[in-house]
Amino acid sequence: MTKTKSTAISFTKLILVLLITFFLFVVGATTVMELFRIQKHVHAELKIQALSHLQVIDQILKSQRESIIRTAQSQLSINSLIDVDGSDYYFKHALEDLTRYNAIDDAQIFDYAGNIFKSTSPPSWYSSSIVSDALVTGKGYVKLENNAVYIVEPILYFGAVQGGIIAYVKLPTLVTPVFKNSNQHYTLSFEHQWTFENSKLSTMGTTAFVTPTSDMLLSDYNVSLSLSEPYTHLLNEITPWLTSFIVFALISLLPMTIIARQLGRKMAAPIAQLSDKVKIGSYPIEMSQTTTELAVMASAFNHATEQIRQANKLTVEAERQAGQSQLAAIVETVNDSIITIDELGNIATFNPAAEGLFGYFSDEVIGKNVKLLMPDALAIQHDTYIKNYLDGKPAKIIGSGREIVAMRKDGSTFPADLSVSQMDVLGKRMFTGIIRDITAQKQEQDMKSEFVATVSHELRTPLTSIRGSLGLVLGKFGDSVPAKSKKMLTIALRNSERLTLLINDILDIEKLESGQMTFQFSRNNLNAIIRRSVDDMDGYAKQHHVSLVYINEIQDAYINADSSRLQQVIANLLSNAIKYSPANSQVTITLLQVDTQFRVEVTDVGSGIPAEFHDRIFERFSQADSSATRLVGGTGLGLSITRAIINGHKGSIDFFSVLGEGSTFFFTLPIDASEAKRLAALDTRASHSDYAIPQLLYVGNNQALKLTLRDAFKNDIELSCSPSLESAEIAIEHQRFELIVCDVTRGEARFIPFFNSLSSLAIPVILLSEVASHTTMPSNILSRHKSSDLNIDKLKSEVRLILKKNFPQKAM
Repeated sequence: MTKTKSTAISFTKLILVLLITFFLFVVGATTVMELFRIQKHVHAELKIQALSHLQVIDQILKSQRESIIRTAQSQLSINSLIDVDGSDYYFKHALEDLTRYNAIDDAQIFDYAGNIFKSTSPPSWYSSSIVSDALVTGKGYVKLENNAVYIVEPILYFGAVQGGIIAYVKLPTLVTPVFKNSNQHYTLSFEHQWTFENSKLSTMGTTAFVTPTSDMLLSDYNVSLSLSEPYTHLLNEITPWLTSFIVFALISLLPMTIIARQLGRKMAAPIAQLSDKVKIGSYPIEMSQTTTELAVMASAFNHATEQIRQANKLTVEAERQAGQSQLAAIVETVNDSIITIDELGNIATFNPAAEGLFGYFSDEVIGKNVKLLMPDALAIQHDTYIKNYLDGKPAKIIGSGREIVAMRKDGSTFPADLSVSQMDVLGKRMFTGIIRDITAQKQEQDMKSEFVATVSHELRTPLTSIRGSLGLVLGKFGDSVPAKSKKMLTIALRNSERLTLLINDILDIEKLESGQMTFQFSRNNLNAIIRRSVDDMDGYAKQHHVSLVYINEIQDAYINADSSRLQQVIANLLSNAIKYSPANSQVTITLLQVDTQFRVEVTDVGSGIPAEFHDRIFERFSQADSSATRLVGGTGLGLSITRAIINGHKGSIDFFSVLGEGSTFFFTLPIDASEAKRLAALDTRASHSDYAIPQLLYVGNNQALKLTLRDAFKNDIELSCSPSLESAEIAIEHQRFELIVCDVTRGEARFIPFFNSLSSLAIPVILLSEVASHTTMPSNILSRHKSSDLNIDKLKSEVRLILKKNFPQKAM
């Protein structure tokens, strides 16, 4: 019988260890609490110092701004800015005083237009956009931008902004003196863009993070400062106490080590014996000398190990059977044919779907080579594929899918989709093939192609007769047909010709992807092509109670293109826009020049295009809403053909749409080379860079109309007024205007020389008069309105349209 004894004596010896452990725990806890107290104190000091640094920086900024405000509000500054000829001496010394003994790196005076006062070459740091808000609001501000602080203060004269002072302060100039003697690591961040720190000091330690208080000027910006004190500072504070503890611990270490060693050996011996037997799997475990508790533990190990062994055996067997049953059920019930072969190509498995597809029972093919399921030509290739793959060459089929021709038991063949994968079964390499019959898909594709061809031919035959009849009527009786009827017959003939071309495109739709669509390129005026298309579609638009609006920003838009193909493109885009537009709305087509390209836009206010359809809109037979399509008609081919035509012209087509608000389709075409040179030679207009917004001049003394114009354009246009012809001539000499609205109610004759001079400057003019004039006016007179019955909304739209052409950067 195994001799056992109680472990009570062993536990009494452990009391000493527990007491020592408790002592160490108390000392350690006290040390941690002391560290936390010191860290809290250091954190509070760092926060006070950080806030003090921010207050210094803020005070510097406030003092600089106060200096600039005093200078801007000085009567000498106001008088000097108004008196242009005598302002140099005062401003020179005023700016020198601002930059001499403070943090301001540079200061400048700007005028009411945002330009540096009396300077043709402003400093590199200056931009008129920095002072634009001050010119508009008449209020000063401080702005953070480009790693610098800009202090802007306007100079007002009777409430009107005449200009202002801007001071330029580099952030390094502002920050560096404040932290020059700092012993802590600091990180000062402005707007998460510009950061200053002394990277030479360690960042590991206690950190205090502060932001400007609400009374600081810096609180308007995203400014933050963090100060860090390294952990070595905490150690310096706790070193005396920690030294005493370490000395005591070293003195106590030797006797505690001896005691722990003896206790460990005595208690670990039986446990180590039990652990060794468990580790090597020596069951049942028998202990020679052990305590009662360890004997019970050994017996429990023996029992649990036997239970686990039996349970694992049952689990493994159940999982194996369940896995085989599940795999068999899947293979037996799946609709796709699944065939497994070995490295020699012999069939190992043949599921029921394969039996139904090939006409063989599994017993007839298992063990035979898979080549019996292939035509002879494919069988030869199959042997080559397997041999090359086993020799280490790249796989042709394995891991990917391909279309093949398979053969049934009766010798008939059918198209199939084959996917092959490799697997290892009991150390043997096997290949699994999944085969799917695609005969139905092939037949459906052939039927669709045949249907499209048949329908297209059935349409082309009567259209040929219609086109010939219309051509005969116009050719033989064109002179005797009334003008209106002749125009309608001409439009009908033109539409029948384009419809014939569209049918030819439907027949050739398969050629789009191969790039075989043919074009007849020649030099054409895109403006004329668009006008013809708009005329042709006008009748269709009226049927849908939709109006067409053509906005043309350039008359001579010459391109190298196939005119009939481009008419097809524009007709298709207009047709789509008209069909999906609500009644009594308008479809807008716009022609404009963008760099070296012409851009055509077709905009409607219809239902818009769903976002999920955006990626497929240019695909063949694609339609966003089948229910809507049944109402408005369409084949889903138009946009696919349109994109192919535009691509063939080396252009691009795209769109943007908001659901419920409408869509805009646009395409770009390169300008003809000779036309590009002509446009470059004619582009002699002055740059608009000196003005932030377009400049409009009203010539007349109708105060009510002047106030109406100013109110109508107050957010978009700078309106200047000249009460007489003489003052208008002076204004033209000193400033560039994009448009002039001229009131000639008191007589047009005396304005003719003025209009001629404006024509030479290429400045457009809108006339306001009471009676129609029979005098020939210059070409820059774009329109005429009756003064007594002026439609301000119509005038506003007309002004915006003209300025959109001449001042595009504001996107009027």
